[in-house]
Amino acid sequence: MVNKAQEKQKIEVKKPSLKETKLVVRIIHAVIFFGLGFLVFRNVFFKELPFFGYHTAAEILGGVGFAAFGFFIFPLILMFLKYWIEALVIAAVSKVVSDFWDMQSKRIQQARREKQRLKADEQSIREKQELDNAILLDTSVLIDGRVLDVVKAGFLDRPFVVTQNVMNELQMLADNKNKVKRSRGRMGLDVIKELKKRVNVIVPDIKTKNKDVDATLVEYAKEKKIKLMTMDFNLNKVAKVSGITVLNINDLVNALKTVLLPGERFGVKIVQEGKEKKQGIGYLNDGTMVIIEDGIEKVGQDVEAVVIKVIQSSAGKIVFGEIAKNGNGNGN
Repeated sequence: MVNKAQEKQKIEVKKPSLKETKLVVRIIHAVIFFGLGFLVFRNVFFKELPFFGYHTAAEILGGVGFAAFGFFIFPLILMFLKYWIEALVIAAVSKVVSDFWDMQSKRIQQARREKQRLKADEQSIREKQELDNAILLDTSVLIDGRVLDVVKAGFLDRPFVVTQNVMNELQMLADNKNKVKRSRGRMGLDVIKELKKRVNVIVPDIKTKNKDVDATLVEYAKEKKIKLMTMDFNLNKVAKVSGITVLNINDLVNALKTVLLPGERFGVKIVQEGKEKKQGIGYLNDGTMVIIEDGIEKVGQDVEAVVIKVIQSSAGKIVFGEIAKNGNGNGN
């Protein structure tokens, strides 16, 4: 048992402390600097003299001075150099890392800006494609509602543009206390709702300082180079002056009305007296007004008439005629 305990004591060697290690290192420095100081004094100051003599004491003192420097000052210099080198390395590494991240950040920001630019370009191209064949609708067309009938008939399948200020105007009418205005506003909103079920309806939020709806529509149509559909006489004129192609629903209706040529016979019922003397007024099945010369005596009767002339305008078509010579009060 004793032998085992002794072996254990031999194995367990006490490790030197940090303080002891530093002391040993300082002593080593002192010894090295002592030898260095001795040699410096010997080879610089007493080079021509014999190796041993009265000057040996000076050489030893020089060595002791160098040893003191190595023991006290040199460790501080090493410590300073250590911290300085560490700071220098840390600064260099930080600079490299910082430059790397700055470069990566710039690349990321540039890639993000490029992505946003491409997205904006794609959106602009998509919007332009959508607006290529689009028609801008004003409030009067939506309140009239006949554009919905044209779409239902399949004659218009292109996108429509209804600006936000037109929507707001219809909403204001729908909330109006006046029964007629309220009905018109609701009619316009219902038409938009039905159009959305059948065609693409684009509702852009136009940012403009101009509060006038008509001026905004003209500005938007001119900027986007699209057609404007309106039944408003003044807006029609202003838009045409601005170089905008204007579509009037009345022009379409008139174009679809029965075509009558001068000299052609047709049947009509005279329903009322005209403004001029002896004139009678009737209407064709499509609503076209017919003015019959000397027709006052046939009010309430169906007559056969002959076309004298036809007047065409955006307000509608007016047919002027006279009772056929062989016609009678019971004409077709």
